[in-house]
Amino acid sequence: MSQPRFSVLIPTCHRNDLLAKCLAALAPGRQTLGEPFEVIVSDDGSRETAEALINENFPWACWTPGPKRGPAANRNHAASLATGDWLAFTDDDCIPAPGWLAGYAAAIDAEIKVYEGRTTTDYPLKGPRFQAPVNENGGYLWSCNLLLARETFDRLGGFDEGFPYPHLEDVDLRLRLEALGEKPKFTPAAEILHPQRPATPWLRRARSKQSSVYLCHKYGRPLSFANLDPLSFARMAKRALTGPGPAVDKLARIGGLAAEFLYLIPMVPYWKYQYSKR
Repeated sequence: MSQPRFSVLIPTCHRNDLLAKCLAALAPGRQTLGEPFEVIVSDDGSRETAEALINENFPWACWTPGPKRGPAANRNHAASLATGDWLAFTDDDCIPAPGWLAGYAAAIDAEIKVYEGRTTTDYPLKGPRFQAPVNENGGYLWSCNLLLARETFDRLGGFDEGFPYPHLEDVDLRLRLEALGEKPKFTPAAEILHPQRPATPWLRRARSKQSSVYLCHKYGRPLSFANLDPLSFARMAKRALTGPGPAVDKLARIGGLAAEFLYLIPMVPYWKYQYSKR
Protein backbone atom coordinates (compact mmCIF):
# COMPACT_ATOMS: atom_id res chain seq x y z
CA MET A 1 0.00 0.00 0.00
CA SER A 2 1.29 3.45 -0.84
CA GLN A 3 1.89 5.93 1.94
CA PRO A 4 -1.51 6.94 3.37
CA ARG A 5 -2.58 10.56 3.67
CA PHE A 6 -4.32 9.96 7.01
CA SER A 7 -3.02 8.23 10.14
CA VAL A 8 -5.68 7.47 12.77
CA LEU A 9 -4.09 7.39 16.23
CA ILE A 10 -5.83 5.75 19.22
CA PRO A 11 -4.39 5.56 22.75
CA THR A 12 -5.82 2.75 24.86
CA CYS A 13 -5.44 1.20 28.31
CA HIS A 14 -7.50 -1.73 29.67
CA ARG A 15 -10.62 -0.98 27.62
CA ASN A 16 -10.65 -3.74 25.01
CA ASP A 17 -14.45 -3.92 24.88
CA LEU A 18 -14.73 -0.24 24.00
CA LEU A 19 -11.72 -0.32 21.68
CA ALA A 20 -13.32 -3.12 19.67
CA LYS A 21 -16.35 -0.90 18.91
CA CYS A 22 -14.07 1.96 17.89
CA LEU A 23 -12.03 -0.23 15.55
CA ALA A 24 -15.14 -1.82 14.06
CA ALA A 25 -16.19 1.66 12.91
CA LEU A 26 -12.81 2.06 11.17
CA ALA A 27 -12.77 -1.34 9.46
CA PRO A 28 -12.23 -1.51 5.68
CA GLY A 29 -15.46 -0.57 3.95
CA ARG A 30 -16.98 1.14 7.00
CA GLN A 31 -15.45 4.56 6.39
CA THR A 32 -16.60 6.32 3.23
CA LEU A 33 -13.18 7.87 2.60
CA GLY A 34 -12.21 6.74 -0.88
CA GLU A 35 -8.53 6.21 -0.13
CA PRO A 36 -6.48 3.99 2.18
CA PHE A 37 -5.57 5.14 5.68
CA GLU A 38 -3.66 3.61 8.57
CA VAL A 39 -4.77 2.97 12.14
CA ILE A 40 -2.24 2.86 14.99
CA VAL A 41 -3.24 1.74 18.49
CA SER A 42 -0.76 2.61 21.23
CA ASP A 43 -1.48 0.45 24.27
CA ASP A 44 -0.54 1.38 27.85
CA GLY A 45 -2.11 -1.77 29.29
CA SER A 46 -0.24 -3.67 31.98
CA ARG A 47 -2.71 -6.28 33.31
CA GLU A 48 -3.69 -7.10 29.74
CA THR A 49 -3.23 -5.58 26.31
CA ALA A 50 -5.21 -5.36 23.09
CA GLU A 51 -2.56 -7.11 21.01
CA ALA A 52 -4.43 -10.42 20.69
CA LEU A 53 -7.75 -8.64 20.06
CA ILE A 54 -6.25 -6.65 17.20
CA ASN A 55 -4.30 -9.54 15.68
CA GLU A 56 -7.37 -11.78 15.65
CA ASN A 57 -10.12 -9.33 14.74
CA PHE A 58 -8.55 -6.20 13.30
CA PRO A 59 -5.33 -7.30 11.56
CA TRP A 60 -5.35 -4.20 9.34
CA ALA A 61 -4.62 -2.04 12.43
CA CYS A 62 -1.14 -1.61 13.88
CA TRP A 63 -0.74 -2.42 17.59
CA THR A 64 2.21 -1.07 19.57
CA PRO A 65 3.01 -1.11 23.28
CA GLY A 66 2.78 2.36 24.75
CA PRO A 67 5.30 4.15 26.99
CA LYS A 68 3.04 3.80 30.09
CA ARG A 69 3.36 7.46 31.05
CA GLY A 70 -0.25 8.51 30.47
CA PRO A 71 -2.38 9.38 27.41
CA ALA A 72 -0.32 12.40 26.30
CA ALA A 73 2.82 10.27 25.98
CA ASN A 74 0.72 7.46 24.48
CA ARG A 75 -0.57 9.76 21.73
CA ASN A 76 2.91 11.10 21.06
CA HIS A 77 4.21 7.54 20.75
CA ALA A 78 1.51 6.66 18.21
CA ALA A 79 2.34 9.82 16.26
CA SER A 80 6.03 8.86 16.17
CA LEU A 81 5.07 5.73 14.21
CA ALA A 82 2.62 7.42 11.83
CA THR A 83 3.44 7.74 8.14
CA GLY A 84 0.55 9.97 7.04
CA ASP A 85 0.68 13.69 6.37
CA TRP A 86 -2.40 14.18 8.58
CA LEU A 87 -2.82 12.86 12.12
CA ALA A 88 -6.41 12.08 13.15
CA PHE A 89 -6.83 11.55 16.90
CA THR A 90 -9.70 9.78 18.60
CA ASP A 91 -10.12 7.81 21.84
CA ASP A 92 -10.76 4.13 22.45
CA ASP A 93 -14.24 4.84 23.85
CA CYS A 94 -15.39 6.77 20.77
CA ILE A 95 -17.20 5.52 17.67
CA PRO A 96 -16.37 7.40 14.43
CA ALA A 97 -19.25 7.93 12.05
CA PRO A 98 -18.85 6.39 8.57
CA GLY A 99 -18.11 9.83 7.10
CA TRP A 100 -15.63 10.86 9.81
CA LEU A 101 -12.45 10.85 7.73
CA ALA A 102 -14.26 11.82 4.53
CA GLY A 103 -15.59 14.88 6.35
CA TYR A 104 -12.09 15.91 7.28
CA ALA A 105 -10.76 15.20 3.79
CA ALA A 106 -13.41 17.42 2.20
CA ALA A 107 -12.62 20.29 4.59
CA ILE A 108 -8.86 20.40 4.12
CA ASP A 109 -7.60 23.78 2.96
CA ALA A 110 -3.99 24.50 2.08
CA GLU A 111 -3.88 27.37 4.57
CA ILE A 112 -5.39 25.51 7.54
CA LYS A 113 -3.39 22.95 9.50
CA VAL A 114 -5.77 22.13 12.40
CA TYR A 115 -9.34 20.77 12.28
CA GLU A 116 -11.88 20.01 14.98
CA GLY A 117 -14.69 17.53 14.43
CA ARG A 118 -18.18 17.27 15.87
CA THR A 119 -18.66 15.14 18.99
CA THR A 120 -22.11 13.81 19.90
CA THR A 121 -23.45 11.40 22.49
CA ASP A 122 -26.32 8.95 22.91
CA TYR A 123 -29.11 11.11 24.34
CA PRO A 124 -30.81 11.39 26.68
CA LEU A 125 -28.32 11.25 29.53
CA LYS A 126 -29.33 8.65 32.10
CA GLY A 127 -28.94 11.15 34.96
CA PRO A 128 -26.44 13.18 36.97
CA ARG A 129 -24.27 10.12 37.58
CA PHE A 130 -23.47 9.95 33.87
CA GLN A 131 -21.40 12.20 31.65
CA ALA A 132 -20.31 12.63 28.03
CA PRO A 133 -18.42 15.35 26.20
CA VAL A 134 -20.50 17.03 23.50
CA ASN A 135 -19.08 19.50 20.97
CA GLU A 136 -21.70 20.76 18.52
CA ASN A 137 -20.19 24.13 17.59
CA GLY A 138 -16.43 23.92 18.00
CA GLY A 139 -14.04 25.89 20.15
CA TYR A 140 -12.78 23.03 22.34
CA LEU A 141 -10.26 21.09 20.20
CA TRP A 142 -10.74 17.94 22.26
CA SER A 143 -8.32 15.13 21.59
CA CYS A 144 -11.17 12.67 20.99
CA ASN A 145 -11.84 14.26 17.58
CA LEU A 146 -8.95 16.23 16.17
CA LEU A 147 -6.96 16.44 12.92
CA LEU A 148 -3.54 18.07 12.64
CA ALA A 149 -1.03 18.37 9.85
CA ARG A 150 1.98 16.27 10.75
CA GLU A 151 4.30 19.22 10.26
CA THR A 152 2.28 21.30 12.76
CA PHE A 153 2.20 18.52 15.33
CA ASP A 154 5.98 18.13 15.08
CA ARG A 155 6.47 21.88 15.30
CA LEU A 156 4.52 21.92 18.56
CA GLY A 157 6.43 18.98 19.96
CA GLY A 158 3.21 16.99 20.37
CA PHE A 159 1.19 16.81 23.56
CA ASP A 160 2.78 18.07 26.78
CA GLU A 161 3.68 14.97 28.80
CA GLY A 162 4.14 17.00 31.99
CA PHE A 163 0.48 16.85 32.99
CA PRO A 164 0.33 14.62 36.10
CA TYR A 165 -3.14 13.24 35.27
CA PRO A 166 -5.01 12.67 31.98
CA HIS A 167 -6.75 16.03 32.07
CA LEU A 168 -6.39 19.27 30.03
CA GLU A 169 -3.60 18.12 27.69
CA ASP A 170 -5.84 19.06 24.77
CA VAL A 171 -6.56 22.51 26.24
CA ASP A 172 -2.81 23.04 26.47
CA LEU A 173 -2.44 21.92 22.84
CA ARG A 174 -5.07 24.47 21.78
CA LEU A 175 -3.33 27.27 23.67
CA ARG A 176 0.00 26.46 22.06
CA LEU A 177 -1.59 26.34 18.63
CA GLU A 178 -3.14 29.75 19.23
CA ALA A 179 0.29 31.08 20.19
CA LEU A 180 1.56 29.87 16.81
CA GLY A 181 -1.28 31.69 15.06
CA GLU A 182 -3.01 28.44 14.06
CA LYS A 183 -6.80 28.74 14.17
CA PRO A 184 -8.67 25.41 14.09
CA LYS A 185 -11.48 24.94 11.60
CA PHE A 186 -14.63 23.36 12.96
CA THR A 187 -15.71 20.50 10.70
CA PRO A 188 -19.18 19.18 11.68
CA ALA A 189 -19.12 16.52 8.95
CA ALA A 190 -16.24 14.83 10.78
CA GLU A 191 -18.44 13.31 13.47
CA ILE A 192 -17.78 10.83 16.25
CA LEU A 193 -20.11 9.41 18.88
CA HIS A 194 -18.86 9.56 22.47
CA PRO A 195 -21.19 7.24 24.40
CA GLN A 196 -22.17 8.44 27.85
CA ARG A 197 -20.39 6.77 30.73
CA PRO A 198 -20.61 6.73 34.55
CA ALA A 199 -19.28 9.95 36.03
CA THR A 200 -15.71 9.86 37.32
CA PRO A 201 -15.60 9.05 41.07
CA TRP A 202 -15.07 12.20 43.10
CA LEU A 203 -11.62 11.31 44.48
CA ARG A 204 -10.19 10.49 41.08
CA ARG A 205 -11.75 13.65 39.68
CA ALA A 206 -10.33 15.70 42.55
CA ARG A 207 -6.83 14.30 42.09
CA SER A 208 -6.95 15.08 38.38
CA LYS A 209 -7.30 18.76 39.28
CA GLN A 210 -3.55 18.75 39.87
CA SER A 211 -3.39 18.99 36.08
CA SER A 212 -5.53 22.14 36.34
CA VAL A 213 -3.01 23.68 38.73
CA TYR A 214 -0.19 22.65 36.39
CA LEU A 215 -1.95 24.34 33.46
CA CYS A 216 -2.50 27.57 35.39
CA HIS A 217 1.12 27.59 36.57
CA LYS A 218 2.39 26.96 33.05
CA TYR A 219 0.54 29.96 31.60
CA GLY A 220 0.48 32.22 34.65
CA ARG A 221 -3.32 32.14 34.74
CA PRO A 222 -5.62 32.44 37.78
CA LEU A 223 -7.11 29.21 39.05
CA SER A 224 -10.55 30.26 37.81
CA PHE A 225 -9.16 29.76 34.29
CA ALA A 226 -9.30 26.01 34.96
CA ASN A 227 -12.63 26.10 36.86
CA LEU A 228 -10.90 25.85 40.23
CA ASP A 229 -13.04 28.26 42.20
CA PRO A 230 -16.19 28.09 44.36
CA LEU A 231 -18.32 29.55 41.56
CA SER A 232 -17.53 26.66 39.21
CA PHE A 233 -18.56 24.13 41.85
CA ALA A 234 -21.77 26.08 42.48
CA ARG A 235 -22.58 25.93 38.75
CA MET A 236 -21.97 22.18 38.66
CA ALA A 237 -24.17 21.68 41.71
CA LYS A 238 -26.96 23.70 40.11
CA ARG A 239 -26.77 21.61 36.92
CA ALA A 240 -26.94 18.43 39.01
CA LEU A 241 -30.01 19.66 40.90
CA THR A 242 -31.93 20.87 37.85
CA GLY A 243 -30.94 18.08 35.47
CA PRO A 244 -32.74 14.80 34.77
CA GLY A 245 -32.57 11.75 37.00
CA PRO A 246 -33.87 10.52 40.34
CA ALA A 247 -33.38 12.56 43.50
CA VAL A 248 -31.01 9.99 45.00
CA ASP A 249 -28.65 10.37 42.03
CA LYS A 250 -28.78 14.15 42.33
CA LEU A 251 -27.93 13.99 46.03
CA ALA A 252 -25.07 11.59 45.33
CA ARG A 253 -23.71 14.00 42.73
CA ILE A 254 -23.96 16.95 45.13
CA GLY A 255 -22.23 14.92 47.82
CA GLY A 256 -19.40 14.04 45.44
CA LEU A 257 -18.94 17.68 44.48
CA ALA A 258 -18.83 18.71 48.14
CA ALA A 259 -16.24 16.04 48.94
CA GLU A 260 -14.16 17.12 45.95
CA PHE A 261 -14.27 20.76 47.00
CA LEU A 262 -13.20 19.94 50.56
CA TYR A 263 -10.36 17.75 49.28
CA LEU A 264 -9.06 20.57 47.09
CA ILE A 265 -9.00 23.23 49.84
CA PRO A 266 -5.64 22.01 51.22
CA MET A 267 -4.36 20.29 48.07
CA VAL A 268 -4.50 23.23 45.64
CA PRO A 269 -2.12 25.41 47.73
CA TYR A 270 0.19 22.41 48.12
CA TRP A 271 0.27 21.78 44.37
CA LYS A 272 0.85 25.48 43.69
CA TYR A 273 3.80 25.42 46.10
CA GLN A 274 5.23 22.33 44.39
CA TYR A 275 5.15 23.93 40.93
CA SER A 276 6.53 27.25 42.22
CA LYS A 277 9.67 25.40 43.33
CA ARG A 278 10.37 23.89 39.92
